[in-house]
Amino acid sequence: MKYPLDRICVKSGILCPSCQRKVETGVVDIDEVKVMKALMDMEEKHKVLRNGEYVKSFMASDQLILIIRDGVEQGELEEVSKHLARELDAKVRVIVETGDMRRLIEQVISPASLLGVNQVWLPDGTEIVNVRVPRRDRRYLEKNRSVAEELIAKLTGKRARITFE
Repeated sequence: MKYPLDRICVKSGILCPSCQRKVETGVVDIDEVKVMKALMDMEEKHKVLRNGEYVKSFMASDQLILIIRDGVEQGELEEVSKHLARELDAKVRVIVETGDMRRLIEQVISPASLLGVNQVWLPDGTEIVNVRVPRRDRRYLEKNRSVAEELIAKLTGKRARITFE
């Protein structure tokens, strides 16, 4: 797997000047180093991780969101997620970054299904992503609707609103 920091720096916990600069400028958060170290340790057991690329990880509510790019199949993500959850002692959700906004949102609201995604432009120039979900799937998002909206906003860079139809 490709990482934004050097392998030696992550494994040792002592950052070189280049990696330290990335942490200081905010490209990488210091909490992400722990996640990268756990992923590096998992690469030996889960060979599928070698093809991917680490993008970002952050805490949203009570779960860790890990965003990776390329090379990892959806079925293998479940196993990686469980192993990482045991390793870091937190709920983990792995999301594969794609260029398709609809696919990205489907991963965030899973197991609820997605009816559609609309972009709404307001008179003040802001843009809102309106995510339409069937009413029957309301139970999946009832407790963490605001967390899902926050996560979609972080991933797309636009405000998000989930509506049930």
